[in-house]
Amino acid sequence: MASFDATWWPGNGWGSGAGPRSELTGRRVGALLSRALLVGLFALFAWSNFSQWRATGTPSGLGVTLLEGWAAVLFLVRRAPVELSVRPVAWLAAPIGSFAMLLARPTDGGLPHLACELVQLAGLLIALASLGTLGRSFGIVAANRGVKTRGPYRLVRHPAYFGYLVSYLGYVVENPSVANFALLCLSTGFQLVRIREEERLLRSDLSYERYRSSVRHKLIPLVY
Repeated sequence: MASFDATWWPGNGWGSGAGPRSELTGRRVGALLSRALLVGLFALFAWSNFSQWRATGTPSGLGVTLLEGWAAVLFLVRRAPVELSVRPVAWLAAPIGSFAMLLARPTDGGLPHLACELVQLAGLLIALASLGTLGRSFGIVAANRGVKTRGPYRLVRHPAYFGYLVSYLGYVVENPSVANFALLCLSTGFQLVRIREEERLLRSDLSYERYRSSVRHKLIPLVY
């Protein structure tokens, strides 16, 4: 899981005519608050799944927990963007698409845990390969941090999101509930918005346009 860039956020002076000093202070406060929120959400999600594991003796949400933890590490060492979207919809989609599933909780009555954990781990491996290719170019809000075309990016233009989707599906069928399914739909819907916003921003990059013409599918190989 990852926090979002606090380049502009309510209270940091963006668009208010505040001076450089107050703007810098606002950015630092925004970054601190977003990280604190992330840590709290992640801790609650990890603890709820660990508690389920202790109570039942069966792992729950292992793949998703590992995936979100690795994304957080990449966020902390990310490279500053060449160009960052300032569209409000991009900033709204980023935290919801990234954070929504941290509100999911383990339940009983799902498909066999082993099969579901394998699906989650498969999604984890896809996301790790994708995020590893990005390296320090990883980010949350739509931005241009350099175009990547190697590895999984030869198959679809947003393979990390595909890995997330696979892992989240594994979690929901392992822990079925109306709330978890609603969170999956919410997260997926905003991930699609993130894809749209990222591609809108990158269209001005000629190297990305060449890449887009050679890799036709956005999210799911041979489908979408």
